[in-house]
Amino acid sequence: MAIKRPTKSRGTPSHKPIASAPLRHVDVRAPQQMVQGEIYVGWLCKSRSCGLVIAIAAKAAGGKTLTDFADQLTAIKCPHCGDEELYRWSARSELNYTPKSLST
Repeated sequence: MAIKRPTKSRGTPSHKPIASAPLRHVDVRAPQQMVQGEIYVGWLCKSRSCGLVIAIAAKAAGGKTLTDFADQLTAIKCPHCGDEELYRWSARSELNYTPKSLST
């Protein structure tokens, strides 16, 4: 008969998965809040069918200023097409907003 031992007393450490750094969720401007020809800080949507500007809102979630973020991945949902992608915080730039359909 084998001796039953508690798991804590075994010599091998438990292999728990290491949690990755938490993703930041950033508030973005809705398409109705953006004006054609204006320059906004943000990213271009990674979706080939969209490719529009994703503009950052003035304040981030939680009331932190935009400079409080470290260089890490940020989960952002495009307000135009609804796709959610990961964007690097340091990759944001000033972009000119031009809507896709100007004739409608």
